[in-house]
Amino acid sequence: MIKRTSLYSIFTVVVMLSSLSLLTSCNDKKDDNDVYSYSTSTETTLVKAFGLQADNSVLANLDSVHFTIDYDNGLIYNADSLPVGTDISALKVSVEFLNTVNSAVFTISDATVQADTTINYTTSMTKSIDFTGKTILKVTSADQTRTKDYEVKVLVHKFNPDSLVWNESWRRDLPGYRHSAIGHKAVQQGDVYRIMVYNGVECNIWTAQSITQATWEKQTVVLPFTPQVPSLTATEHDLYVLADDGTLYTSPDGLSWTSCGVNWYSLLGSYEDRLLGIISSDGTYYHDEYPRSVGFTAQVVEEGFPVSHSSGMIETDNSWTTSQQAMLVGGIDSEGKVIADVWGYDGSRWGKINNNNSTLPALSDATLFPYYTYKAASGVRRYNKQETWYVMGGRLADGTLNSNIYLSDTQGITWTKGDSTMAQPAFMPKFYGAQAFVSSETLTAGPRRVSTAVTTWDCPFIYLFGGYNEQGNLLPYVWRGVYNRMTNYPVY
Repeated sequence: MIKRTSLYSIFTVVVMLSSLSLLTSCNDKKDDNDVYSYSTSTETTLVKAFGLQADNSVLANLDSVHFTIDYDNGLIYNADSLPVGTDISALKVSVEFLNTVNSAVFTISDATVQADTTINYTTSMTKSIDFTGKTILKVTSADQTRTKDYEVKVLVHKFNPDSLVWNESWRRDLPGYRHSAIGHKAVQQGDVYRIMVYNGVECNIWTAQSITQATWEKQTVVLPFTPQVPSLTATEHDLYVLADDGTLYTSPDGLSWTSCGVNWYSLLGSYEDRLLGIISSDGTYYHDEYPRSVGFTAQVVEEGFPVSHSSGMIETDNSWTTSQQAMLVGGIDSEGKVIADVWGYDGSRWGKINNNNSTLPALSDATLFPYYTYKAASGVRRYNKQETWYVMGGRLADGTLNSNIYLSDTQGITWTKGDSTMAQPAFMPKFYGAQAFVSSETLTAGPRRVSTAVTTWDCPFIYLFGGYNEQGNLLPYVWRGVYNRMTNYPVY
């Protein structure tokens, strides 16, 4: 039986920047200020470059803030807004002109500190300007036959761009959720997303081509076994799940399942086209894989290795190794201890990654996913995007649930606890066992300069599926999060 249900309408973010007051990000980086086409007659009043003078009491590297000059519309502005709270009430400027001018006069009105006044830049270059009101720069040509007005804006972010945002209004219902569900797990199988939902009697498989898809296709499946739903794992082409007796089953689509003829203790995740997991014999735990590669021999797990309840295993590339890497976080080791370690796999061997100074706590059933943060470049007002690993949720060693977010931009070697800008909001319930996916969506900016009508860019969003609360009840939500800076027009 096939049935369709609505998850939510595809999230669409349209950033309308048709009015300058909404500009909170920046153009592609230029070595010089943007200057637009103009006729010969306008050269006499053309502002060639505009900037702020250095003032560390206001902001470090203030003189490196990039300003766009739009001659046709008479606008000068910093498209990459200054940090939240920057004081712009007393700034000194630097202005260059294409040709010698007779005068360049700033008119300041409706400012919060400076009284309405005029400042002739050509005779008073060291005076400060209050940009909290309206500022007009009138340039008069050397022969006084032409004038040009520019509105000058020093833009400041209203919200911290370097923060992780989980908007409560973005929350949607978990596809396939029913109060009777005792197991719910979402996985990505190649280019397809699948969810297994089990209520103790009936099993449903929900399928979508995109994590943001409005409807998911439901198919009811008659299973010849009782599934351990949290063990559901996907490779590129196949699904795997453990039965309640430990038998490993596989399926190409979740609809027809076949026994693999092996009995496993737990599943860790997939590496390329192989399933990795743990087998147990006489109280000893071994690494195993399915299907077994040529020459493979099950090896006893390393001391302190998680034999169950680790985060999902994530594959990644890095610049330090030639082979694909995989990583998992936390879990319970063979002695029953909840661990704080990060383990990596290079295709043949496992090794502990994080150092002893890591702030990552001992966690079981945490959620691990790769995403991004931004780091300020030295000496300039510029931010570089960097891949960062995130850990959310999970159960602490004392059984309580973790509400902090932990981050690593060193491939899992070192970790830091997120501050208030990188924290799980209070309205989001604590959880363990959730699944996270990152999906890029196209954002659109309206006209920002004469030469470019509309610009689009890809912005990655986090989608957090389900999980369980302290009582072990399934949480019926999909949460959507984003690093705020990435919703702004690309800076560099």
